[in-house]
Amino acid sequence: MLINAVPSLFVLIALVIPGTVSFNLAAHSSTANPSVPLAFASPSKHTFPKLNTHLKSKAKTRTKDDNGEGSTTDAPSISARRLEGCVCLVTGASRGIGKGIALELGKEGATVYVTGTSTSSPTTSPTTSSSSSRYTTNEEVGGPGTIEETAHEISQFGGKGIAVVCDHSNDEQVQKLFDQIDNNEGRLDILINNAFRVPAGKVLDGDFWTQGADVWDAMHTIGLRSHYIATCFAIPIMKRNPRFIDTKKGISRPFIGMVSSFGGLMYTFNVAYGVGKAAVDRLVKDMSVELEKENIAVCSFWPGIVMTERMIQKVENGEWEEEVGIPIDNSETPAYTGKAIIAIATDGETNMKKSGSVQIVAEVATEYGFLEDNGSQPPSIRSLKFLIPGYALDEKTRKKVPDWCIPDWKLPLWLMAGGKPPVNN
Repeated sequence: MLINAVPSLFVLIALVIPGTVSFNLAAHSSTANPSVPLAFASPSKHTFPKLNTHLKSKAKTRTKDDNGEGSTTDAPSISARRLEGCVCLVTGASRGIGKGIALELGKEGATVYVTGTSTSSPTTSPTTSSSSSRYTTNEEVGGPGTIEETAHEISQFGGKGIAVVCDHSNDEQVQKLFDQIDNNEGRLDILINNAFRVPAGKVLDGDFWTQGADVWDAMHTIGLRSHYIATCFAIPIMKRNPRFIDTKKGISRPFIGMVSSFGGLMYTFNVAYGVGKAAVDRLVKDMSVELEKENIAVCSFWPGIVMTERMIQKVENGEWEEEVGIPIDNSETPAYTGKAIIAIATDGETNMKKSGSVQIVAEVATEYGFLEDNGSQPPSIRSLKFLIPGYALDEKTRKKVPDWCIPDWKLPLWLMAGGKPPVNN
């Protein structure tokens, strides 16, 4: 187990604060829940009250003024906007991490195309048209949010939001999307491949041989193949990007980001999920080899536990406690991933050196010094600041152990990759 790799730290805490540490490693033994990964093993004696106002506000992607309208007070000043004149595309941006990324790009002054199949327009909705596929979704299936809402909020933040209905399993629709960007903008500076499809139902239940082909097909068609196809259409436009006349605007080179997760490294949720995320990371690595000569950088991003709209619902209805069970104190907002992407995309001096690599969002925050909007800086999932409160300490003990007592030491990725998930006897 991961925890067993750092027993000396527990001794240190016990010595510093006598009588405050009482953790139960039985929760991390072979009797732990087999449906969750090693890094998401159910901890002992955690309580999950209804999501409080603080956490809800942390998960919001924008503020509201006294009239309830969206406020642009969090956006940088016009002179400080780093993506003024840039054109970006975020796939799967109706909600969740994709929406958070899109809004952050908008705050920096970019024109942001957002795609998805959750739309407020009945005339263009794939779920009501002949072009509907089993990979389209809507608010009822995917959760609250539409691409039009995201585009509207981008514009409120000072960017230019453009919503395009696109089923990323349909290559013709994807080609039309890129033709639209090329014809209207003549450039594409940043592509974020985020679209991901989770089949309806409890896909965490059961072994892979009992889940059928739908889980595999959904997660790999929208979430892997879609990333490959979108990138293929994007590269020719990026190669033709006109240079910015104003050298203070834009970025040094086109940038491609792909949203992946720690599931690409270690068993997480189920077989299809892990294989898909590992493939995304390999896609980035191999693409970087061929994109180097084109001066285009590409990176994979691993967020931590993110308080998306769907995640908030799972916490409030008890599914998170039942299926995963770790506390959400160190969770991230969707905006955090957006800030990480912008930090690297605008770092013209070093982002080509990072091309082909995996970037852990929380560790990018430490490197570049940015924070969540509420001033916090959530730790990396592989940090002891995340692991010990999450797995070794119950609710009562966590409140007694001060944050400074736990160092921000990070487990090596090879150690995390080598662990096996706990199983029931």
